Amino acid sequence: MKIYDKKENLLAVIIKKDESKEEKDFHTEHSSEFQIATFNLKKDENIQRHYHEKQERNIYSTNEVIILQSGKILVTIYDLDLEKVEDITLENGDMIALFNGGHEIKILEDSNFIEVKQGPYFEEKDKTRF
Repeated sequence: MKIYDKKENLLAVIIKKDESKEEKDFHTEHSSEFQIATFNLKKDENIQRHYHEKQERNIYSTNEVIILQSGKILVTIYDLDLEKVEDITLENGDMIALFNGGHEIKILEDSNFIEVKQGPYFEEKDKTRF
């Protein structure tokens, strides 16, 4: 599921734990600063060995991914004007990628999650509370 604002800016991509059934499913455009893909592969399949070439890139925002390992959280999504757009409840195994706008996270049950974002990250410069 994707959440957009009124101007079609991508705010979030949500992937529920049992949602992706495609063999290889890209959830973002190839031009996106942050790429999200899911894989549903069979035993003995391989992803051919490879590495990623170093490339200079321009990154204009900090994108963030939260993978909920256990518990339950409520993520509120805000648009670029910081107006509330939607509430999303995540449970064990769900994932959300946050792109534009703002967000708030409320812990509904004891929760354990992984947060991934590109760096370098300097909280005093990269995070504005509202």
